[in-house]
Amino acid sequence: MIMFISQIDQLKLIDAALETFNLLLVSTLISLPIGTLLGMMFALYEKKVFHQFKSLVHILSILVSIIRSIPFVLLMVIIIPTSFDLFGTSIGFIPSIMALSLIGIATLARLVEQAIIDMNPMIIDIAHTMGASKYQLFKEFIFVEARSSIILAFTSFLVSLLAYSSVVYIIGGGGLGYTAIQIGYYSPVGKTLMWASTIIMILIVQVVQLLGNILANYLNKKKRGH
Repeated sequence: MIMFISQIDQLKLIDAALETFNLLLVSTLISLPIGTLLGMMFALYEKKVFHQFKSLVHILSILVSIIRSIPFVLLMVIIIPTSFDLFGTSIGFIPSIMALSLIGIATLARLVEQAIIDMNPMIIDIAHTMGASKYQLFKEFIFVEARSSIILAFTSFLVSLLAYSSVVYIIGGGGLGYTAIQIGYYSPVGKTLMWASTIIMILIVQVVQLLGNILANYLNKKKRGH
């Protein structure tokens, strides 16, 4: 495919791919720790492991549900005034990162929450029977039992974030979505660029999914002692 693209379009494609990786990197660095923490918090409260700050956790859970309920295009538009008030810019990299990070946090929180909730419920009972502290309960029991599912949650999160990143060009975020749609689809001579951008995104998804599955399977076998 790359050999049928002009040198100028190849440079556009490389720049777009780098923009996409940059968007994914920064938004993941923001979303991953916060989303994981929230997801674990929601799950542990659901399983009645922790009881403190119940009202705060309930409010955070509602906020996560609200963010996930807003179509991403509308979320980007809603963020524009906030981005301008805080950073003095309403288009480009910063509002794109804000939108991706918000939806990333909300998406990952629910994925991690579900991964922990779906684990064997006997694990917590066994930990309590053995007199484990809350720290030991999480580190030695819950984390070990749910870590392969959490890795798969991370994988799904990254794939979703990549999909969301394809539309941030609407607010000036650039990336492969921009080359595929604005430069590719809407240009009478840009169909090759559109397909090249699409293929690159497909390859990124396949690599992320493959690595996630390999790591999850490895941790699952290690948990079973194989």
